[in-house]
Amino acid sequence: MRKLWGVLALSLLAACVPGQLPPSEAKSALGFAARPGEANAFGVQDPVAEIQRLFRPGPGRTGVALTRAGRTAIGVGFREFPGESRSDPIAWVSGDGGTREIVLPQDRPGHWAPTAIAADGDRVLVTAALGGDVRVWASGDAGATWTVSQVLVRASDVWFSTALRVGGKWLLAGGSAAGALVVTGEPDAWEIAPLGDGRILGGTVGKAGEPVLFGDRVEWNRGKTSNRSCSVVWVGQGGWQRGELGCPAGRLTAAMTLDDGRVVLKGDRDLWVRPS
Repeated sequence: MRKLWGVLALSLLAACVPGQLPPSEAKSALGFAARPGEANAFGVQDPVAEIQRLFRPGPGRTGVALTRAGRTAIGVGFREFPGESRSDPIAWVSGDGGTREIVLPQDRPGHWAPTAIAADGDRVLVTAALGGDVRVWASGDAGATWTVSQVLVRASDVWFSTALRVGGKWLLAGGSAAGALVVTGEPDAWEIAPLGDGRILGGTVGKAGEPVLFGDRVEWNRGKTSNRSCSVVWVGQGGWQRGELGCPAGRLTAAMTLDDGRVVLKGDRDLWVRPS
């Protein structure tokens, strides 16, 4: 995800350039307490590195996201064809019978590059978007077989960074040209919820089963001649709540729910922690 949806963070050096908005301090919101400079306290799994270690994708193949369905590890990515205007969505499935590469089914050709994956037992969901065209791939047998279906989203420049299983439904989160976007439901039965300014870059599920999503928004100066990136958190508990986490120099990169129930948002430099 970091490779596909990296966010350009304003550095302290850039803040000294005339016309640039300087970073501001990390803030606390929605129960999260800011801990400036403590990001190194937590290590985070890099799904791309794990895909390379577990599956060793071949030439022309790029790994993107990783999950586990029971005893099966499943990585997803895409295969490119030099000189051709298409790419194939790929799944790598590793279980007791070894590792298999599976080309996911397509109902039409295009640059299909999966961006997010989630699992619930043997059920797996993968998503990708192409402009305003969204597809999900579903498996009910831990990646052995797959179906493809469309998600009707009336928006342009749609993309999804995150897939979660929440409250017995799938949740897809990302953004569009109109702002942050969440889609919940099941294949062929989706509900769409715009969440206002910004875009969603990742998320986790809290101890009580609530989705916790993080992302960013752009803040412009009064003359709209320069801007900076500001961090945002959304919590889905009795409706969606939004919290502003300031405009620090580093970006948010990951969300984790710890064994003790605390939820941690990790940035390049700072941490935000919500007690259990």
